[in-house]
Amino acid sequence: MKKSLVFLFCMLISSVVYAQQNKIDDLIYRGENLFKIKNYEGAVKSLSEAVELGANEPYVNYMLGVSYLNMPNATDQLKASPIFEKLEKQGNFEQIPDEVYYYMAQAFHKDLKLQKATEYYDKYLKTLGGNDAKLRAEVELEKAKSENAKRLLSQKKDINIQRMAPPINSEFTEYNPVVSADQSVMAFTSLRPNARTGRAAEEVYITYKSSGDWGEPSKIEIRTDENVGTAGISPDGQQMLVFIGSGNRGNLFMMKKDGKGWSQPSAIEGLNSRDLESTGSITPDGKKIYFASNRPGGFGGMDIWVAEKLANGNWGNIENLGAEVNSKYDEDAPFIHPDMKTLYYTSNGEKSMGGRDIFKTNVLGGKWTTPENMGYPINTPLNDNYFTLSADGSKGYFSSDREGGYGGQDIYIFDMPEKYANIPLTMLKGKITAGEDEQPVPTKIKLVDNENNTKVDYVYDPDPKTGNYLIILPPGKNYDLIIESEGYLPYTLNINVPNQTYFYELYQKINLKLIKQFDVVVGQEVSVNNAFYDTKQGGDSYTPRQANEAMLVQGDSLDVYDMMDAIIAAEDTAAFNYMMELMYKVNPIEDVDFSENEDEMEIASRTYYYDESDTTTLKSRVVEGETIYSLPTMYVTEEAEKQKKEKEQKPKANYDKSLLEPVYKIYFDVGASEFDAKYNEQLQEIYQKIKGNEQLGIQISGYASAEGDPEFNRKLSNKRAIEVVNFFNYKGIVRRRIIAKGYGSTRADTKDAAENRRVEVQIVDLNNIDR
Repeated sequence: MKKSLVFLFCMLISSVVYAQQNKIDDLIYRGENLFKIKNYEGAVKSLSEAVELGANEPYVNYMLGVSYLNMPNATDQLKASPIFEKLEKQGNFEQIPDEVYYYMAQAFHKDLKLQKATEYYDKYLKTLGGNDAKLRAEVELEKAKSENAKRLLSQKKDINIQRMAPPINSEFTEYNPVVSADQSVMAFTSLRPNARTGRAAEEVYITYKSSGDWGEPSKIEIRTDENVGTAGISPDGQQMLVFIGSGNRGNLFMMKKDGKGWSQPSAIEGLNSRDLESTGSITPDGKKIYFASNRPGGFGGMDIWVAEKLANGNWGNIENLGAEVNSKYDEDAPFIHPDMKTLYYTSNGEKSMGGRDIFKTNVLGGKWTTPENMGYPINTPLNDNYFTLSADGSKGYFSSDREGGYGGQDIYIFDMPEKYANIPLTMLKGKITAGEDEQPVPTKIKLVDNENNTKVDYVYDPDPKTGNYLIILPPGKNYDLIIESEGYLPYTLNINVPNQTYFYELYQKINLKLIKQFDVVVGQEVSVNNAFYDTKQGGDSYTPRQANEAMLVQGDSLDVYDMMDAIIAAEDTAAFNYMMELMYKVNPIEDVDFSENEDEMEIASRTYYYDESDTTTLKSRVVEGETIYSLPTMYVTEEAEKQKKEKEQKPKANYDKSLLEPVYKIYFDVGASEFDAKYNEQLQEIYQKIKGNEQLGIQISGYASAEGDPEFNRKLSNKRAIEVVNFFNYKGIVRRRIIAKGYGSTRADTKDAAENRRVEVQIVDLNNIDR
């Protein structure tokens, strides 16, 4: 009986083992067939299940390792490394193709097991015959990259790479982030299933930063059936370069911010070819676009080129950046920093760690320096590309398919170490409004470099919905900002950029007002408030990281906008207080309270009266063949200092104060707007009293009856007052010395109708009068 039970048990075990072996054999058979037709995803599914059930043959491990290595996701690719390590321990390569050594080298290379990678690259090279020159060159290139990785890994930089959290990254692929200079706008490409077709398609998404956090990305609707991707963005975030195409064909197009939305793409005349233009970057002055293309005339594959904006608005004078930057491999994704001296780009050439790496080069003496690999952990043996850097150099953005992502490529950020982050630029963030209620006004801005009288071609048009604008300026320069606002004469503000050695920020608020006297526009007022980080303080330097930490504590947030370089030179408490005063986060022009801390700001205003030829005659200047007209230049810094002193030291009265007491009344006949000639002598007497004293002016007050049509009465009252104004104006008393007060029927006299047909004239001290 016992023998029978043992026999039955053995038979049962044998049948189970037999069935499992059959399943393993079936999985291996299926996996091998899928492997042969390069269906690596299917092969991984079958072969990995076979291995889990006990399969351990060297050839099975070989197929599984190669299949993992060919998966699109880096996390899966790295699973090849332990599989090949198991194969290495088995040591039986007789039934396996020689290519196994190359695949093992690649797997160890990606997994940063670089000594093993070199060892297996060498083993594979030994198997190659003399007729495999091209293949040998490819393997030698990969070996060189592994040696680069070994060197750069030993020089690891102290940088904390952070994967951006949802909703920016998702389970799909997100790549090529393009970010405005102030990091308030970010667009990126995402490869997601199209809602209409269900097929995966490249589309452009955009997100805006608010209170330190990126908002929910929204898709920009672009009318095309082809793939669309981000290619670049202007420093002020008002223009975006996009790629439209498919396969090895595609071009760059321009989109412009239109209120809350974006225009449809328009062609960039003169830049594109019949080949591939993939990515681009606009300089802050708008004169150049650096772009990547595989057009003829390059060094091989994709190259970096530069195009200049021509006088007719098209693009031309296209040049290859040369052998110092380009190679026979692929150079792509150029980003020209707002300093216009530093170029970042992607390359899969011989200086890479493997895959695509990010490189940096500077222009020096008109030539590009030897490119520098950005090093580990920015770069890895996987694909790291599409780099952009904030204007102050403090924060970098890029995309990578490295291990640990949400899916495919993801977008990553990092804080640039301080020794690399100090970029001496000035970022001017401004807002232009008009009227008492300070509403945005349609405006165009021209920027002129006074050193060489050249126009900075970039169109710094403020956002029509907000009035906000952003301009990047290099140090040690003097500029004229020529502003054309709808309904106002063009005016010029002078900006002097300090010759600082670190990042400098200027927040500027401009408000325009029309000056009216009894409904007649007689001039315009330009008020300017400048709030900025003071570059003139002495003392020890205060690092941007320390300043940012102070803001993090104050805001109770770990994701606020990083402060710019060299914020302030002061003791810790002073620096903190200064930061609190400026209230700088993501969009400073919205957050800065220009009504506070006036001692820390430049505040100036200038009123242009149209009857004063010395202040309101439009001055003409020829800049690069274009004649530009503007009111006389307002030197904001000098004007602010002057007005501050005048406010502190009011001039002493140099007149008989009894002149201010009389109120002279001019009466009009019913329905008449002209005064009787008998008042000429009285008005002449007033004129004689004030004509030689610039401290004195006249206040003219108009009144109207409360009876009849109010609008008719108001207009009649204004006509009467204007008659009196004209008397003095024609005699040389300029509008600046005339204060107009229109009371209408608000002070009507119900007892004496004649009092409602009067205009009052009173001599006033212009230094003590509220206009």
